[in-house]
Amino acid sequence: MKKNLKIEITDFTPFHLKQVRDILRENFENPWSDSHILADNPFSVKKVVLLDGEVVAFFAGEIIFSEASITMIAVKGKYQGKGIGRHLIDWFYSLSKKEGVKNIWLEVSSRNKKAIRFYEKRGFLLQDIRKGYYRDGSDALVMRLPVWD
Repeated sequence: MKKNLKIEITDFTPFHLKQVRDILRENFENPWSDSHILADNPFSVKKVVLLDGEVVAFFAGEIIFSEASITMIAVKGKYQGKGIGRHLIDWFYSLSKKEGVKNIWLEVSSRNKKAIRFYEKRGFLLQDIRKGYYRDGSDALVMRLPVWD
């Protein structure tokens, strides 16, 4: 993370819904619905990143026994490229390691070259391709990050 940014990772609450909705609309052609954003289960990990009280990113994932998954990382456009996404991945990696996770999984559209490069730089490896997975017909790249002891 760039040294001049002082960010806080905190639990997502319904209070953050409007800001999260705006971030997702800015980043995705088919963003999650409010009910999807608000959905919860015992394995959910949902966080927002605050910068001077402003919600600038949203993270959603799950930790289920020895496996974890990242289902969403979205950073507000004007804050992209400033290390916030990297900070979130590093934070989730540390949490996963503490919880005894062996692998962190995610899916990313084959058309999202920026995200693919980002994940590869963080150590994610291509494991599988799901043909025609997304609404727009693009493939889903299934990627895995091993969590080392």
